[in-house]
Amino acid sequence: MRKIFFTTVFLLCLIVQGEAQQTIQIIDSTDLPFTRVEVEAEFPGGSSEWKKYLQKNLNPNVPGDNKARRGKYMVIVRFIVAKDGSISEVVAETNHGYGMEKEVVRVIKIGPKWTPAMQNGNVVKAYRRQPVTFLVE
Repeated sequence: MRKIFFTTVFLLCLIVQGEAQQTIQIIDSTDLPFTRVEVEAEFPGGSSEWKKYLQKNLNPNVPGDNKARRGKYMVIVRFIVAKDGSISEVVAETNHGYGMEKEVVRVIKIGPKWTPAMQNGNVVKAYRRQPVTFLVE
């Protein structure tokens, strides 16, 4: 099933008929998060500030402390950046284990608001996928 997102605002009316009454629910499409946007949401200050934030807040010893084998592990976390930059629905897409996904989710949840995504010159709610790589030596 393909999802189609319109860049213009539209309202979808859902009519539910009951025994003697009729209910109309209005769903505003601007509340749906975009999966693709012209300008991605980003950490405030860009990638250099993101790197500094990770170095300060992420515990790089988590996989080693949990007996992970030597190697390079890329953790991918998906979340929503709201129009005001707040973060919600933080979920790991990978499952390497050893506490890595849990640590990245924790750090994203405690972080500052992000710069929201843009579509057609408008600030929009959007999904963001963020990779974080652990190196276990």
